Amino acid sequence: MKNTLPILFACILCLGCDGAADLPDAAQTDAGPGDAGMDDAGPEEAARVGFEILNFGPSGEIIVWINSEMTQEEFDAIELTAGWFKNQPREGEPDRGSFARSPDASVDGPLTEAEHFGHTWRHNATVIEANTPVDAAGLLRLTRVAKFHDVGFDAGRTLTILVSPEGERYVRISRDAGRTTEEPTLPTGWELIERVATEELFFRLPNPTDNIRGDNEDSFQGPLPALDGLVAP
Repeated sequence: MKNTLPILFACILCLGCDGAADLPDAAQTDAGPGDAGMDDAGPEEAARVGFEILNFGPSGEIIVWINSEMTQEEFDAIELTAGWFKNQPREGEPDRGSFARSPDASVDGPLTEAEHFGHTWRHNATVIEANTPVDAAGLLRLTRVAKFHDVGFDAGRTLTILVSPEGERYVRISRDAGRTTEEPTLPTGWELIERVATEELFFRLPNPTDNIRGDNEDSFQGPLPALDGLVAP
């Protein structure tokens, strides 16, 4: 079995979240560069890349661990043992984000930390359903993720939103750092729209979150709550 899961496991996460702390100038991803130390560079100035490893829990769930302090070279050098997998490095879209707690915690607080393969990782998400085809051709895939994840976008930011045939909306949270195409191929009835935030937006994704991945590995998460302050560009 390969040590990479090219599926929706980037759930997740937040490149700029340190436990319950809200980092106003951090970015976020499915999982992202790190739960700390992100600067305030806009998306056009710097790619915000984070790293994830995953392992199977006792009930078959997939536990996601995030690290944003390591380098690509350090991540590549990790030799995983049986039952562990690497996720794709991800670029985050939101301007800020925070995890209120680890998925299995009963109260808000710092994320559970553990050392694996010589590095410190934080448990910010648990995959409870993985890689389910959304359409007959498998262009979109669904992963359902348990997490307590708040995300924010600055006023003036353009959000890319995936809209289902039923009208449910999913905001793009992260992208594959090595993507070869900028837009995913969509099945009939689905569409991509852009909306500009007229004011600062900050909201919590549902728990569990539906994480829909396109064939270019863009990650759209939701469904979104009703939001004011979004207009067509």
